[in-house]
Amino acid sequence: MPGNLDLTGFGFTPTESLVYEVLIRHGPGTGYAIARSAGLARANAYSALEGLVHKGAARVEEGRPKRYRPEPPATLIARIVEHQGRSLDQLSAVLAEVSTPPSPTLVELTSLRGTAQLVSHEIARATSRVGLVAPADLFPGLTPALRKAAAAGVALSLGSTRGIDLGFGQVVEMARSIRWPGEPIVLVVDGRGAILAARLDGSDRVVGHWGTDPVLVAAAESVVDLLRG
Repeated sequence: MPGNLDLTGFGFTPTESLVYEVLIRHGPGTGYAIARSAGLARANAYSALEGLVHKGAARVEEGRPKRYRPEPPATLIARIVEHQGRSLDQLSAVLAEVSTPPSPTLVELTSLRGTAQLVSHEIARATSRVGLVAPADLFPGLTPALRKAAAAGVALSLGSTRGIDLGFGQVVEMARSIRWPGEPIVLVVDGRGAILAARLDGSDRVVGHWGTDPVLVAAAESVVDLLRG
C-alpha cells in the first residue's frame, strides 16, 4: 500500500510523498483517480500534484481532464542531488563570510553515496587543481562537476582502476604498486582539503576521512601521484 515513501527530508510534504508513490505505483492518472488511489480529498490531491509539478517530480499533460505523469525515480534523485548541491554551495559561501578562519578538521566517511557527494561538492569548489583517484563506476556521477572545473581552467589529475576518456580530460589507469584496503578513493583540491578513503569489497561501504589538516592534504597529494604512476 502507498505510504512507505518519505520525501519530506528533501523538501516535499507528506502528502506529496504519498501522491508521488501512487503515481509511481499506478502510473499516470487524473487528479480524481489519484485522489481515490491515495485515499485523499480531491482538493488535497490536486494541491499535492501541483506541488510535485512545481518541484520537478511530475508533469501535467494538457487535456480534459488533465493527467499527471511522474518523473522517473532516477530523474527525481538527480534533481534532488543537483538542488542540494546548489544549497550546499550557497551555505558554504555564507559560512565563509561569517565564520572565523577554520582550524584543521577531520570527518569520518562511511558511505559510498555520501563520499561521492562530498567529492563532487569539493570538485565544484575547486579554483586551481583537482587530484583524484576513484573507482571507475564513480566517474559518471562526478563528470558534471569535473566538466565544470575543467571549463573554469582547473587542472585535473585523474586516475582510476581503468583508463577513461571523459571527452574533456583523460582518466589514467592507475599503477598497482601500492597496497590499499579496497578500492582507493583519494582526492585533493587546491591544497586545502583532501580525502583518503577506500571502498570495501565493491560494496557501498567506505572507510576513510575527509580533512583539512596539512599533513592529510600532503599525504593525499603524494598518494594521487603514486597511484597514477
